[in-house]
Amino acid sequence: MTQTRNATLPERAQLLPGVHRLPLPLRDSPLGHVNTYLIRSDDGYLLVDCGWDTVDTLQALEGHLRALDISIGDVRHLVITHIHPDHYGLAGRLRELSKADLSFHRLERLYIESRYANPDELLGEMHEWLQVNGTPQAELDRLNFGSMGIVERVKIAFPDTTLDGGEEITCGKFAFKVIWTPGHSAGHICLYDARHKILLSGDHVLPHITPSVGLHVRAASNPLADYLDSLRLIGRLEAELVMPGHGEPFQGLPERTGELIAHHQRRLEEIRGLLAAQPEVPMSGYEIASRMRWSRRRTWDDLSGFERRMAVTEALAHVELLHARGEVHKECAEGEITYQLPMPQ
Repeated sequence: MTQTRNATLPERAQLLPGVHRLPLPLRDSPLGHVNTYLIRSDDGYLLVDCGWDTVDTLQALEGHLRALDISIGDVRHLVITHIHPDHYGLAGRLRELSKADLSFHRLERLYIESRYANPDELLGEMHEWLQVNGTPQAELDRLNFGSMGIVERVKIAFPDTTLDGGEEITCGKFAFKVIWTPGHSAGHICLYDARHKILLSGDHVLPHITPSVGLHVRAASNPLADYLDSLRLIGRLEAELVMPGHGEPFQGLPERTGELIAHHQRRLEEIRGLLAAQPEVPMSGYEIASRMRWSRRRTWDDLSGFERRMAVTEALAHVELLHARGEVHKECAEGEITYQLPMPQ
């Protein structure tokens, strides 16, 4: 879980003829901004991702479009890489303003109701799940409700077209292949144009930030394994320019995917080391997370409730991968799941 501090919003930029990066503000977020990408098509424009549903985000988008002599109504197509609020939150409002058709992955469609339309049931499940993974009673509400303020920055929209991966989205002179890249979210997608050698990577590959990969109550059983497999797949593409969801567009895709894989390998080794330090003492996911090193040399005490919940989900994603590999023993007893290294025979 690595994040950047708030920074001055980058300027709008034309990356290629017909392709613009439109950075949008993420108020109160250490990420600072999210990148949306505007691509000229034969019947208007395609927008990839859209920020969250706040007045300043919408105003920033409208300002970018005005400067390019484009109206909201000229946006005919909206593709979302994944439904996290900073990439999806404004989709409902844009649909009202532009009548654009909306597309994202089928698996992301499954989570809209539980995350955004009726979150109470999910909150109840998450409360129990955090508890069974060792979260102390005094911490439960702090971790469980940590993301609710961000959830309020979403105006729901359901897709006109659901994607599975493998489709081709033709947009003017560009032909983007939809690549399913689960891990950061179950239905995350990237868009790849082989002819122009460009990749819109969403949050799958970022230049300076390690995307969060967590195991939570309704996540796939092994999201980190999915993420590492997806990284290896994407790392083999011939992409001369990567356009990420956060940070500056960059080159060197194979090197960056290699760095991300190495980061997670170090995390796995860190957890093995924590378990090896007290081999006879089983540890819960919460206990493991509370002893790990987090971003910017911060300690567990420095993390907010939302950050602690992310830390617990990330720790669990890593220890569950170790369990799937047979390197860690997992047990559920007296209402709590714990992990430890296998005892020598």
